[in-house]
Amino acid sequence: MDTLDGELGTLNTAAKPALSWSHMPALEIDLWRLERHRIISLTRRHPGSAAFDVMRTKVLQDSRDKGWTILGISAPTENCGKATVAANLAISLAKHEKFKVALIDLELSRPNLSRIFGHSGRYSTEDFLRGRCRTEDFLVRLGDNLAIGTSAPGTNYVAELLHSPGAAEVLARMKAELDADIILYNLPALLEGDDCLGLLPRVEASLLVVAAEESTIDDIDVCERQMRERTHLLGVVLNKCRYETGKNSNFQI
Repeated sequence: MDTLDGELGTLNTAAKPALSWSHMPALEIDLWRLERHRIISLTRRHPGSAAFDVMRTKVLQDSRDKGWTILGISAPTENCGKATVAANLAISLAKHEKFKVALIDLELSRPNLSRIFGHSGRYSTEDFLRGRCRTEDFLVRLGDNLAIGTSAPGTNYVAELLHSPGAAEVLARMKAELDADIILYNLPALLEGDDCLGLLPRVEASLLVVAAEESTIDDIDVCERQMRERTHLLGVVLNKCRYETGKNSNFQI
């Protein structure tokens, strides 16, 4: 088994001055890919994009009132669409001019943000969390004020890495360096292992994404209780709902 924190000595882990976001490589926008993965906040052509703007406003109100800057997004199980919700919310938040947003994928077993944005990166999320690369070498920039951190899968010891003191130190250093207004973590599914449980105390607030006709009432109740015990739960997002938008049409958000 690899050592979890052995690489941290190669980097200065003390907090550094806020880095220049312009130093991050720009991520090329592929509108076809984003729309195929239901990322609808960027162009706002889809009628469901308004739901993410409403969610954005509620998140901003709560975070500003409480001084929260780190928001974790989880779900009871896989296939609830939490990565899609996280990406749409991050893009909607970044629509505010000069409001800096970071979106970090901590779902290491199934890093769907990598698939959504078509980005794997020079360094993996494992490399980053082990301190093997700098923040600006791991993150990419979408526009001027949205930083994204994701990669392909890269470790067989997900929980051990995510829960390690070294990973916590790296994330704390990243927060100081980015000086972002809000950081969104796409967390692992809550009921599919202990990956998420150890991360919840490290976020200041959270959202639970549930899927219509997939998530059970019992699973939702368990997740709400566990999240409230470990962090502030802002609310539950009902995803994959079908609404009639015309005589013979429907859509999902």
